[in-house]
Amino acid sequence: MADPVCENVLIPRLFEDDDIVVLGKAAPIVLRDYQQRAKAAVLAAKDRGLHRVMVVMPTGTGKTTLFASLVDEFERSYRETSLVVAHRLELLHQAANRIVSQAPRLQVGIEGGDLKAPFECHAVVAAVQTLGRPGSKRLDWFQPGLLIMDEGHHAPADTWQNVMRRFGSYDGTCFTLAVTATDHRMDNKPLHGTEESIFEDVVFRYPLSRAVSDGWLVDLRGYRVATGVDLTGVKTTAGDYNVGQLARAVNTEARNHTAFKHWSEIAHDRRTIVFCVDVQHAKDVAALFREHGVSAESVDGTMPTDKRGAAMSRFSSGRTQVLTNVDVATEGFDIPHISCVLMLRPTQSWGLYTQMAGRGVRVLPGVADGIDLSTARRRAIEGSEKPDCLVIDVVDVSTKFGLNGPPDDDDIKPERKPEPASVAGMMGLPADFDLQGHSLFEAAKWIDELTPAKRAQLFRRPMSFENLSTVLSEVDLIKELSIPEEIIGISRLAWMKTGDSEYMLPCGSSGFEKERFAKIETDLLGRLSLTLLSQQMTYPPMPLGTDLAKAFDEADRMIRLTFPDCGPIVQANASWREKPPSEKQIDILRKMGVEDDVIALVETMGQARALIEQRKLGGGRKRRRGELA
Repeated sequence: MADPVCENVLIPRLFEDDDIVVLGKAAPIVLRDYQQRAKAAVLAAKDRGLHRVMVVMPTGTGKTTLFASLVDEFERSYRETSLVVAHRLELLHQAANRIVSQAPRLQVGIEGGDLKAPFECHAVVAAVQTLGRPGSKRLDWFQPGLLIMDEGHHAPADTWQNVMRRFGSYDGTCFTLAVTATDHRMDNKPLHGTEESIFEDVVFRYPLSRAVSDGWLVDLRGYRVATGVDLTGVKTTAGDYNVGQLARAVNTEARNHTAFKHWSEIAHDRRTIVFCVDVQHAKDVAALFREHGVSAESVDGTMPTDKRGAAMSRFSSGRTQVLTNVDVATEGFDIPHISCVLMLRPTQSWGLYTQMAGRGVRVLPGVADGIDLSTARRRAIEGSEKPDCLVIDVVDVSTKFGLNGPPDDDDIKPERKPEPASVAGMMGLPADFDLQGHSLFEAAKWIDELTPAKRAQLFRRPMSFENLSTVLSEVDLIKELSIPEEIIGISRLAWMKTGDSEYMLPCGSSGFEKERFAKIETDLLGRLSLTLLSQQMTYPPMPLGTDLAKAFDEADRMIRLTFPDCGPIVQANASWREKPPSEKQIDILRKMGVEDDVIALVETMGQARALIEQRKLGGGRKRRRGELA
């Protein structure tokens, strides 16, 4: 079939006929709201004088549609030609066809291998290997005003840098945009955020959780499958596991059978993409599936293009249910019917993991488009043949210290060896968090409600979705053991909040009185009063008025007058409060029946003392199991 973009280009059989754009027959593409905002952000960045920027959007949200619209806009508004650079043949043809669909008036050419773009092209889609090799003269005649780097997280590589220098990214003559699903690299070379970074700014970011919430991507449901394979001895090379050592560790009959067994239990009827470590691993796993009567094929970069394309086409059409692969289906492989991703390739790279998991998030064609409300889109997705995508993490043993989630910046120290990435970690949960088949959207709703302090507590111990609500309730207990936020800066004493508008301050003991306390209560009219008490006596209540600051100031004064020897015990800034809990405190808590998992949340002597005093007073506010405060 002749290429509809340029007659001297042939499209490999990686696409079905419906995917090929025919000039004059393409339906106009209408940008979604977030794509319009991304486009506006890019144009605004150009207007304010930036030269190299990034847009980060999840797989399946239409990065190609976005930059195709920008190619059209740059020609219309600035009379500038555009160069789109990608590193895979599949990406070249996808980009060229999308630009033609978006702007059929433009002449678009492909440059790569034996394919040469004609001189009259307004836009050229080119292979980075063709343009970026040292001494390349290809496209010497072309002077683009816009350079688009598809899968732009590859930008630090030498070939990509050669392209940027050749076409004016650094001298300000060519505005450069990198589009990617992830702006983190496993070699941690900085992409943005510092003066030495390649890009000046990320001008638009659309998180995966937001895309799912908005109803543009299907939800992910996560499962963990534990194996006995130990990755501790596998070395790290260029920021990820050494492929040779990793393959020898994980390509075992027992591990492969374990993965297949769990897949057959929860995803046996789903179109599945499997990520493997090396070619032999992919072949062995495909053979295992076929032995059990499942149609399966393997693809890898060593296969001839036509054979690889034919295998992908059979998988795309459903003739093959399971496709195992090695570094082929991570980028530019867009088959909406994938509804299960089986992770047999451990990786320390969150960028690579995001690319792999992203293969299953696309919504089936015609399900969400044309629906205005996000809630209606989500309902449409839930009622479709693909309501979600399962991600099965095959998890091995690793005893080395590591990160628990995707990095927030690019300054990860080399001595910190990351743990394998996971589906839970994509949402900011600990990497070893077990979703137990629950969805990332559910987890996101929990996470969004957490303060940073509560979120940090989740990383203290292995957890699962089932005990998440209980743990968060326990974490809220620690908040009760801290000085109430509303009186910080008002009182210098270590008050505890024991109820609505009710506060208690343990004041220790003296030679005459045991278990002294100060208590502030509020009546129905908002009037505060102070009561001082001990085992021996109760002092008459003292009115404090309705002004919170004045009330605590007066209460502090009365406590110092009545219990003059209690200073070191009640002072909020006493140095002992920030020390770790003592063995004596821990022993007391255990004798009181406090569970070890609650004790593990106590960080300081001050919190431990508050918990002891709270239990003496009757255990504090009672909680139902699973309740979130």
